[in-house]
Amino acid sequence: MSETGGGPRPGLRLRDLRERPEAAAGARTGQGRRADALRRAARAVWAAVRPTRNRTTGYVAVGAVGALVGTSVAVGVGAAGALPRLADVGAWLGSSHKGEAAHANGLTGQVDGKVTLPGMAGDPVQISQDGKTVLVLDTRTGKVVRLDPSQLTAEQSTEYGAAGLQLVSGGAVSYLVDPAHGTVQRIDPVLTTPLGPKLDLGAPLGAAEVDPRGTLWVPVPSRGQVVPVTGDTRSPAVTVGRPGDNLVLTLAGGQPVVTDTTAGVLRTLSATGTQESFNLPGVAASGASGVLIPDQTDDAVVPVLDTGDGTMVLVQTGTGGQTDVKVPTGGDRLGAPQVLGSKVYIPDDSTGRLVVYDTATASFDPTYTVTGTPGTLNVFVRDGLLWANDENNATAAVINADGQAHRIGKYADDVPTHRQPREHDPVVDTVPTAPVHTSVPAGPTRHRAPSGPPPGPVDTVRPTPTPTPRPKPSPSRDCGTDWQPGCPEPMAPGTPQAQSGAGTITVTFAAASGTTPKDYTLSGAPAGATVTPDSVGPGGPFMFEVRGGSCGSRYTFTVVAHYAGGAPDKASQPSAPAQPCVVPTPPTVSVSVPQGGHGADLSWTSSGSGMTYTVSGAGATATTSGLSHSVRGLTNGRTYAVTVTARNGAGSRAGSATINLTPPARTFHVTDNSNNGDPLYVHTSPYATTANRTTTHINAGDNTTQLTVYCQTTGSHVSNDNGNYSGSIWDRIQWDGSSNSYVSDLWVSTANHRSGQFSPQDVWQCT
Repeated sequence: MSETGGGPRPGLRLRDLRERPEAAAGARTGQGRRADALRRAARAVWAAVRPTRNRTTGYVAVGAVGALVGTSVAVGVGAAGALPRLADVGAWLGSSHKGEAAHANGLTGQVDGKVTLPGMAGDPVQISQDGKTVLVLDTRTGKVVRLDPSQLTAEQSTEYGAAGLQLVSGGAVSYLVDPAHGTVQRIDPVLTTPLGPKLDLGAPLGAAEVDPRGTLWVPVPSRGQVVPVTGDTRSPAVTVGRPGDNLVLTLAGGQPVVTDTTAGVLRTLSATGTQESFNLPGVAASGASGVLIPDQTDDAVVPVLDTGDGTMVLVQTGTGGQTDVKVPTGGDRLGAPQVLGSKVYIPDDSTGRLVVYDTATASFDPTYTVTGTPGTLNVFVRDGLLWANDENNATAAVINADGQAHRIGKYADDVPTHRQPREHDPVVDTVPTAPVHTSVPAGPTRHRAPSGPPPGPVDTVRPTPTPTPRPKPSPSRDCGTDWQPGCPEPMAPGTPQAQSGAGTITVTFAAASGTTPKDYTLSGAPAGATVTPDSVGPGGPFMFEVRGGSCGSRYTFTVVAHYAGGAPDKASQPSAPAQPCVVPTPPTVSVSVPQGGHGADLSWTSSGSGMTYTVSGAGATATTSGLSHSVRGLTNGRTYAVTVTARNGAGSRAGSATINLTPPARTFHVTDNSNNGDPLYVHTSPYATTANRTTTHINAGDNTTQLTVYCQTTGSHVSNDNGNYSGSIWDRIQWDGSSNSYVSDLWVSTANHRSGQFSPQDVWQCT
């Protein structure tokens, strides 16, 4: 992507999708007719096998369909060669009103199968679809049903008899979480029956998620912790906040992330603890209520929307950056935002529409109508497509990363079910060549409205643009150079978007519509900061870079449009606050152990200017602004995990290392061993008793035998053969295949063997 003036285009990176829906739509030419013929042939194979419900025949049919699709790719249906199988590009959508689950094709928006959910009509349902199994939970009764996509039937089911359960699947495992009672139950994703014991984590529990490795992450807000569960085993809890803080878990591109909306901090997690943190001071200032965060995102970008002041923060957990956006709020009921490509979609439950923000242009697109009536929109991203569904409405929608949309008629009857095959050709695909939208709404707010009655099915998306009335200028004057009353009122630029950088804030805005300004300037830069460029011309690029300011401070900006001919200047609405820094890069930690052990000298790479570093582990915690720290008083023979956390006003990231105090082996020879006829005995402990002698010994007078010495310790006090020196220092050596044998240091050629003292310059102490 590029723009006038060169350089990278602002906004979120467009996700590199495996599928290209525009290619799947096909040109309505020879290729399109060929693709239609192949689809009809595939439907004929499907119809021939569906009434029998024979699994073997079904698999043959699926293979035939796959061969047909493969042929269509070979003969050249554009970019469709990159498409996965049809079954991989779709989603199951619940219809509570009819007690059904409909499967929609993500490339066309057509419903290609439906399953009746037994006993669930009128009840709210949750559908879990991880690519291996499809499970449906009736959240009113606690009934779990497995769908068989190959037969379009509801197969095994289990009654769990509790309302308010959460069904979570991923990584080939499934769990039922009971937030009210604080329990987690693993279930068989095929039979839907319980597996293993029920785990009691303590009530109440937050919404849980399963990562791709099959680990369940469960927030326990009362303790300020998140508990990882693998199989039937709970791992040590990870402390992420204070007891009682509101914790919201998100699976961001497979990475567990928890947002403490009470403290205003977002943290990434691993089994060993928190990895990095992102400060969200605006969220902390407004409190936990009204903060909307999705439970899953397709990439490593987590949108956090504070409906209290309309600030939306896009936290880029992979790079440490943040983008701050001002969302108009007031009068509408919003759901959690979702990111797809460069756009953010915010469900507006009061209107049945999606508020669409484009980070690349720093502007709001026209809203997209899903149902057009009040109701709860469940919005999620799956396989690079964004889905929006109101389970109490006949209509849903699917949108690709380019903004192309399809409305989905879930109540369509002419689709395969377990009772009848499709008998008629489907509605011809109507993929739009450009995003289809409706008018911009009044703005978002924090609560969800109850769903309205389901409308009738809608087959196609119809735009409803709202024309913007403009005053007519005086015909006798050029309003661009000689503005006067009667000319069109000059327009303000769009509300700026502020993106934090290392020492910078990049401010992006949308150009003013209507009369073209002569230029734009930026206001709000802190004292001493530099703004580049001084002004932006009418042709853009519509971006300023602010360099300077304090990492601990947040700044708000406005863009002013200046018009020629005496027209009044017009200022934009203020941006969301932003700070000129990003979360630090994690320091790389090096460890140097001194001779003798008992400590380590730590050093690390710089994470940037203005950092403080906290060293934790090895039994102590220290904070410094330097790049080194020494740890002493440790016990030899052990390993210690240490973490160095770099912090600034944006957040923190940690680097880790291990202090290994395993004593290194050294080689010495036997010495002062008199040839008096008495052998030199080796023992199994540092005590000179007959009972712990080894079966072999060192002959009297042998002063050439080489010994591998690991460390020194204290034991029995003994004297040498002549009785002229003595000591209680013993050396742990390798002897007869054992590394836990001992001999008195009096007969080993260490530096201090005759003085009865340790020899730290030669050998470490064992502890």
